[in-house]
Amino acid sequence: MFLHHALPHEVAFYTKFGVWDPVARLLSGIGAMGAFGVDVFFVLSAYLITEILLREKSLIGELDVKAFYLRRALRIWPLYFSFLGFAAVLAVFMPGQHIGWKAGAAFSLLAGNWWVVAQGFPSSIIFPLWSVSIEEQFYLVWPMVVRRLRTSAILAAAIAMIAVATLVRIYLGMHLAGETQIWCNTLARLDPIAVGILLAILLRGRAPVMSGLARAALASAGILALAVAANYFRVKYDPVTIPRIALGYPVAALGAAAVLLAMLSAKAPLHKSALVYLGRISYGLYVYHILGLMCSDYMIAHAESSFWRFMGRDAIAFTLTVTFAAVSYRWLEEPFLRLKQRFTHVLSRPGG
Repeated sequence: MFLHHALPHEVAFYTKFGVWDPVARLLSGIGAMGAFGVDVFFVLSAYLITEILLREKSLIGELDVKAFYLRRALRIWPLYFSFLGFAAVLAVFMPGQHIGWKAGAAFSLLAGNWWVVAQGFPSSIIFPLWSVSIEEQFYLVWPMVVRRLRTSAILAAAIAMIAVATLVRIYLGMHLAGETQIWCNTLARLDPIAVGILLAILLRGRAPVMSGLARAALASAGILALAVAANYFRVKYDPVTIPRIALGYPVAALGAAAVLLAMLSAKAPLHKSALVYLGRISYGLYVYHILGLMCSDYMIAHAESSFWRFMGRDAIAFTLTVTFAAVSYRWLEEPFLRLKQRFTHVLSRPGG
């Protein structure tokens, strides 16, 4: 998502600086494709949550739903509500930052995505949190579904979710809904969540056994699928057309799944430790990236006066985002994560 908001999506932005046209198209395409980082997050989250729930159900014989809710609250809420509070204070002192009490209430109730569907994005650094609302709505319902259904029925439920998402998008497209009304609609965004559930059921807690070449090919195919969804189907652009939204979203979900599968491994090599750390603080990276970009705008005046000045602004923004996320993880999130372990019955070890 950082790349989506950091890199302009118009080729003309780059060519006006004399950037070679193929490079300009590549950068604009990467910027557009970055939006589907949300889909990768949805697939990964649904996969991990479903795997943990199924493993707990298998080992213990039942699900401790109360403990699940406590674990999710301890993981998500401290950073989420702290950031909402910070944004509310920022809105008092900074022109252009405005939440409004209705939008603030919606995001506080973890229904921010529905506010965006109805009213559009708030003019605030909190706007990326719409996706966290969708995740929290999934967390609210899914453990009760897993507790009551057999694995075959859970598989059928995931397939039904894909069908529901497709039908909802077609309905919204027929009634001239805008791109944002589909993109942030929980019922229209069930594809990647369902695909993550399917992966958890099919893999049964095991990492896929593949050669390095096969993993690279799978990752490349996944990235290509995300690029096709972003730049061919153009699902993030108005006006919406039914063929684009009916096909583009599933292509993105499958691309996100391919990327996840390529990365799943029973053992993480030591040379990937930096990537592992970035994954550990990824929640903070997502929450803080707009703040990082905003701060870099103040630090680099007239960033759009040259290509390299603009890219320097993005580099500073990324550095700030990582710094904010690292500090947040160490001093805000980690104490709650230690508390979270008290309610953990099954360790989350992707593919382990």
